[in-house]
Amino acid sequence: MDRFYNNLRHQRTKVTILATLGLVRDYLKVLLESERELSVLDIAESKQELLEKISQNNPSVVLICLMDNEGNDLDLVTDLFRVAPQSKIVILSSPNSLLDQPAALKLGVTGIVGTNQPFRVLIRAIRQVSEGEIWLNQKLIAQLLGGSFYAGNDKSKTSAFYKVDNLTNREMEVISMVGLGMSNKEISKNLFISTATVRHHLSSIYGKLNIEDRLNLAIYAYREKIVQPPAKSF
Repeated sequence: MDRFYNNLRHQRTKVTILATLGLVRDYLKVLLESERELSVLDIAESKQELLEKISQNNPSVVLICLMDNEGNDLDLVTDLFRVAPQSKIVILSSPNSLLDQPAALKLGVTGIVGTNQPFRVLIRAIRQVSEGEIWLNQKLIAQLLGGSFYAGNDKSKTSAFYKVDNLTNREMEVISMVGLGMSNKEISKNLFISTATVRHHLSSIYGKLNIEDRLNLAIYAYREKIVQPPAKSF
């Protein structure tokens, strides 16, 4: 029995939390550890403390909580990837945070969740990001469609929009589901195929469209009207 629980702890997604407020740190720790698939490795209250902890423990996911008037220092993201390049970043951002979300995505953040969202949304975002996928809210997608993201991503933009005819019907279905924010597991269930087959389709799609990652593929799905763009009035 002890071996079973040790194996379970080992398989959990390991999360390190950064939050400046003690109450928020404690609350997030309790909530995350209530999930069987998650384990809180460390908690930090400052940028320097966070960098020291992740350089030692290399968590699967770093959860950065940004409250009102926090979030203008994006150097943290760059520094984080420098000391723990394999870690994924999820940002929990209040509506009044100073975070430049498109800029954060350019730097490699793969999940952004609003503090006004239900807790289950945060859990789902952490799980999805830990599996190498992305998590975006509808407001952010609307911002990205406005061009602020693609302004610095010409490599993915140059030839992607001229190759729709090369895609199979199944690949178009996969693209639409990525655009809707579905994970590989959700896509596999909807299409009655294995997750390995989903990954194969994605690899083929990236090659055909000259798109490097899932984020740009999601934006592509909206720009090409494969899925309906979200409203921009948030």
